[in-house]
Amino acid sequence: MTASPLLALTGRLFDGEKLWPHAMVLLRGGRVLEVAEHLPLPEGTEVLDAGPEATILPGLVDLHVHARPHYARWFPEAGVTTVRDAGNSLDMLAELRALAFTGKGPHVFGAGTILDGSDSIFRHFGEGVLGEVGDRAAGAWAIHHPEEARAAVDALAAAGVETVKLYEQLPPAAYAAAVRRAQEHGLPVMTDLGTRWTRGLNGAQVDALEALGLGVRTVEHATGFALAFQRLGFDPTTQFPDEGLLDRFARAVVEAEAVLVPTLSVHEGLRQARRADLGRLPHGRRTGETADSLRAMWDGLHAATAPLQPTAAWDARLAAALTRRVLDLGGQVGAGTDTPAGVDNLPGGGLHAELEHLVTQAHLTPTEALRAATGTAGRLLAQGGQPSVGVLRPGAHADALIVEGDPARDIMATRRLRTVVRAGRVWTVGVSA
Repeated sequence: MTASPLLALTGRLFDGEKLWPHAMVLLRGGRVLEVAEHLPLPEGTEVLDAGPEATILPGLVDLHVHARPHYARWFPEAGVTTVRDAGNSLDMLAELRALAFTGKGPHVFGAGTILDGSDSIFRHFGEGVLGEVGDRAAGAWAIHHPEEARAAVDALAAAGVETVKLYEQLPPAAYAAAVRRAQEHGLPVMTDLGTRWTRGLNGAQVDALEALGLGVRTVEHATGFALAFQRLGFDPTTQFPDEGLLDRFARAVVEAEAVLVPTLSVHEGLRQARRADLGRLPHGRRTGETADSLRAMWDGLHAATAPLQPTAAWDARLAAALTRRVLDLGGQVGAGTDTPAGVDNLPGGGLHAELEHLVTQAHLTPTEALRAATGTAGRLLAQGGQPSVGVLRPGAHADALIVEGDPARDIMATRRLRTVVRAGRVWTVGVSA
């Protein structure tokens, strides 16, 4: 039997946690074998040298997407080699996993079907989108009581999901039952509890402080905090949390050992009257049926939500403030986009925009932003051991990027892709914005 070929990456390295001025990363058979400042390379090893002006990174992780097979390839082509799918039918999740297995898409950590209340917004999304527990074609299951919540989590666990997604209109008792059952299965819970511009003040039943107290693992979009603010006696339409309340909210995230996934990108597209310049991003100038359909969807949503821009700006301000505060208190922040939801939220390329937003809006350092899409994301997705994605260390998936420049100093460098390595094989070369 012939051994798999060896591939070595050499040069400046950000391994998901720290920067190495020079390192060698040895890959074989889809895994990282070794990382060191210097390694003896066996004869026949293929070497990709980053050179003095480029940087090696782990493949990036987008912690919040709603992927589809027809644009799954966009993710790794843009350097996003892993995604956490935050809600899809079980049938769709199976298709995405099949693409990942063949190397034609990113690694997928999936939530499968979203659990929501009977008055779910999904009932307006077309016939069959909101179904009953066990419907593999439905994007969300309507949950009426705790017993049904437990049965739904059992069904998701049997389907092999990696996380459970709880939505805004789950009744409190059913919400708590779902969290407890997920914990019994060893499954983390991600939650979307609504923002001001959605249904976070008039439809959501559980707020962020309650959800964190129950043990959810990630809070998506910084949701549920506007409702908590209102329940504390404030008026979100005229007031904004002061420093003390921001500390209280952020500390709740930290003390729960949860991860905040602010998805600033989805807020950004909704709060701005001026549309984003996607041409600066990988795939931003892409044409064809899929690209055209996404642009048409974004055009319609931008026009329909124009009156809500001030409300979306409030949500964006809160998400950014909490992001910085959580890190200041020693907590964890993960990078996600919610692509293609919102406006101009590009699959794959959008994660590079999210990294920029984390730096410019939430005032993260470039290194902190990189960790949000690499090491922190990898630890969140780790199952029973060390991270297998988002890091370059022995045993991890052999997913890596070479980018022009130093993203630890200039976060815009992530989008200047020279090489993408997926599962130890050179995926593409010369993908750049």
